[in-house]
Amino acid sequence: MLLRLRKAGKNNSGLTEIAKARINKGLSIADITRLTGLSYDNYIKYEREEVEEQYKCIETLKKLSDVLKIDLLTDYHKFKMDSVAIVKGYMLNNKLSIQKLAELCEVSATTVKNWRRGTCSPSYELWEKFFK
Repeated sequence: MLLRLRKAGKNNSGLTEIAKARINKGLSIADITRLTGLSYDNYIKYEREEVEEQYKCIETLKKLSDVLKIDLLTDYHKFKMDSVAIVKGYMLNNKLSIQKLAELCEVSATTVKNWRRGTCSPSYELWEKFFK
């Protein structure tokens, strides 16, 4: 850990939010993997910010948030957790039918029906364009 701290600088300015939180808690990577059940490889990708926002697993973020006592869920992840209500509200507020929303988002009507059922949620790109 000392080598990592030295490499990052005296104030840890070169570290990611997750790495800073882990070090501030006095936890090693092995501690994190034991406490969360994540593999070393999976955890280290999150710590180094090698996973793009839209591909981060909500359950992984929740586990890390709980252990590190920081909120790692972004607005996009919070949207995904409540996307059924948000999509329905968007349709209601904009007076859109399933077909009209499908055309607007350039997806099939079946996809919109699946969003409304909670089977899946809109992509990161669609969230940014319509639901953000």
